[in-house]
Amino acid sequence: MALIPPAYLNSVISIGVEKKNEKNEPIFRSIATGFLVGKPIGEKNEKGERSFRLFVVTNRHVFYNDKTKQYVKEVLLRFNTTENKSHHFKVNLLNADSKPIWSMHTNEKVDLAVLPINAGAISDAKIDFYFFRENDLFFAKDFKSKNVSTGDGLFVLGFPMSISGKAKNFVIVRQGIIARVDEEVLEDGFYYIDASAYPGNSGGPVIVKPEVVTIQGTQSNGSAGLIGVISSGETYSDVAVSQQTGEAKVIFTEQTGLVRVVPVEFVYEIIDEIIKSTTTQEAKVENADSKVKEEA
Repeated sequence: MALIPPAYLNSVISIGVEKKNEKNEPIFRSIATGFLVGKPIGEKNEKGERSFRLFVVTNRHVFYNDKTKQYVKEVLLRFNTTENKSHHFKVNLLNADSKPIWSMHTNEKVDLAVLPINAGAISDAKIDFYFFRENDLFFAKDFKSKNVSTGDGLFVLGFPMSISGKAKNFVIVRQGIIARVDEEVLEDGFYYIDASAYPGNSGGPVIVKPEVVTIQGTQSNGSAGLIGVISSGETYSDVAVSQQTGEAKVIFTEQTGLVRVVPVEFVYEIIDEIIKSTTTQEAKVENADSKVKEEA
């Protein structure tokens, strides 16, 4: 029995950079995760359908280095095609004035980047994709009314440690639970889950797990849906001390298993501002398949 709608896996894309292999050939190296979200615009047509604008969602720290205060100039986006292959797009993240064409939240604590992307170019390349839409969403502010609470199960989707598949994207799915979600942490733009997340998971979607078993006096949530975006893991320092001098010699950084997740509503707050803007550019995507090879 599948607990994740198979289409959800087609929303997840690998974000990478161009590296050189031992033959000095350009290859694709996955560095982070992103996923697609759509927002309906305009009125419904005679068939009751509406047009959608398409966006790539990931973390701000994927596109911007907080330590160096520098923006990433370009990335490669790897999708899967309907022909069961991979397809690479090269995307310039800065405009002619070296300003980012992606958007962040007005609250600097919110670790999100939203990149408008041309849906037509994606379709023309025969990409097998899905985008999250309104009926897939669970806002943190609505968790109680949707019967989602601390201790509920979830899935983390992404490409940890650059493990993204050799011939195409193969999404890694891991389980966890909601560890803490309350007004205090939400004010800082995140909540906690208990799950395994490593470098490369940044920007990946978090999916609530449907539950049919409940304890007396509670109701279950029978639907999967997008509840947030992986941001970063909480770490602690473990110190190795010299027996001879009693001084710290080596400091190890270890994962606690607690991971920060950005609530979905912040994604849509950014998207709403993008749609209001008259100056927002869509990312121009360039076919990079002829220029980069898959990593062997």
